[in-house]
Amino acid sequence: MIKDRSARLTMYLFLAVAAVYVAIQLEALIICVIASLTLAAALAPLAERLEASKRKIPRILTVVVVYVLVGALYVGVGSGLLPVLREQATSLYDNVPKYSDWLIEKAHSLTAMGGPDLTHAQIAAEDVKQLSMSTLAKLLKVTGSVFGVLINGIFILFLAGYFVVAAKDINNSLLSWLPIEQRQRWAGLIKPIETRLGGYVRGQLLVSLAVGSFIGIGLALIGNEKALILGVLAGLLNLVPFVGSMITSVFAIIISFVQAPWMGFATIVLVVIEQTVESNYIVPTLLGKQVDLHPLIVMFAVIIGGSLLGISGALIAVPVATVSLFLAEEFYQKKLEVPQSDIKES
Repeated sequence: MIKDRSARLTMYLFLAVAAVYVAIQLEALIICVIASLTLAAALAPLAERLEASKRKIPRILTVVVVYVLVGALYVGVGSGLLPVLREQATSLYDNVPKYSDWLIEKAHSLTAMGGPDLTHAQIAAEDVKQLSMSTLAKLLKVTGSVFGVLINGIFILFLAGYFVVAAKDINNSLLSWLPIEQRQRWAGLIKPIETRLGGYVRGQLLVSLAVGSFIGIGLALIGNEKALILGVLAGLLNLVPFVGSMITSVFAIIISFVQAPWMGFATIVLVVIEQTVESNYIVPTLLGKQVDLHPLIVMFAVIIGGSLLGISGALIAVPVATVSLFLAEEFYQKKLEVPQSDIKES
């Protein structure tokens, strides 16, 4: 009996180690699949609604039309903004040493105010410049391999479309591997998970659009010369909760201070207003209770995902946390709740 238990435990440990090893080796594939499932959850409700309508529009046609419309929107907007964006992005990259010099000057002023006790904290200009350039290079490395990003993007779009079109067959095939008594329960979980994931994607895209517009228009009104590129960065980076807003805010404040001190203080006020509006109005209105995650859980999920898998991990962290918490509630928390009928009978 003990030997059988030990052998079973050894086998489970071996399978766990093997699963972790395989997951590490297939990291890129797993990230693409999770991203595809999340995108498919956002597209599925529209495809289902149109398929059930009087015209009975096929799902594949819905997916193709959505992809074409979104692509046309990006091309149309990009063709008008691309020259300005390219100019501002190049200028921003070229001026990184200038912003580093401003930071060094302010840091030296603070250390001088601290007196002899802070003399050891003097900062070398070349060290800060090197750190700034290396940090920027790491950020740009994400899009460094344009071909790789393009291939992964096409793969994710293809998988997402396939998941939407073949959803019924895929669900039935997966459920057939479960015991008969468990199939109905798991089948009932598919729709709530799809609703949460789809709501998160649609809501987060709207939040990013709102935040990017708010920051871009606000900086333009202040007179920041990099308002457009900073607004676009705010929208793109806001796809990663907390981290994206923080990075954009720091960039915007430094650039504004270099341009004019009063503009720097005005940008700080703008960032505070934006964060207040985002937290109290934009996020609750556009995301609402669709994800049903506490902000602290979201923050920890993003930190853990980013630490393990970089920016890709941070992007898929919230959807993974959403599904994991939902399953934990369904299979563990509900078992802890005592039915009111049982309490009355006792």
